[in-house]
Amino acid sequence: MADTQRTRSALLALFADNVTGQISAQDFRDFLVTIMNGEFKFEGDFWTQPDITNTDTGDTARGWKQYSQTIDSGASFGIVMCYTPSETWRPAGASGSVTNGVLGVAMGSYASGDADCEILRKGMVYHSDMSADFNGNIGRVIFLNSVSGAISALAVDTALSMIIGYVADDTTGKWFFDPKWEVVGT
Repeated sequence: MADTQRTRSALLALFADNVTGQISAQDFRDFLVTIMNGEFKFEGDFWTQPDITNTDTGDTARGWKQYSQTIDSGASFGIVMCYTPSETWRPAGASGSVTNGVLGVAMGSYASGDADCEILRKGMVYHSDMSADFNGNIGRVIFLNSVSGAISALAVDTALSMIIGYVADDTTGKWFFDPKWEVVGT
């Protein structure tokens, strides 16, 4: 029997409650061919890192994301966020080393208390507002500065800046977010 790509809703209906053991090996193969490429916009997304050619709309991102996250302080798209001990996200600053262990990027504009937020943990960000700041800096590292959530291709204060990625395309504002796991500075 040929493997068949199915819609997400068809798979959910098939796998809903397998109390009678009716899921066959073919059903499972259909599931695999569905998730491997059919559900992805770009071929190979399941196995590869996103790249600049597959990020084609301003103020979007592709990569490892966490959904249904809670924000405890307002944020807009592209602001670097830190995960707090109270299991919420807030704008990060390199000087707040106690709470900057886990970083992410806000994928929308959120008000304080929003609980259905999307946070990018690693991947490609296309932030059109950053194109002027990144111009001529392709390949340079991007710093999280001491100001909450602010980034730049130049360290504002070398003692209070943290490397969080690099400029991928200096004409459009595309950058790769891959934060270090330690804080640089005091």
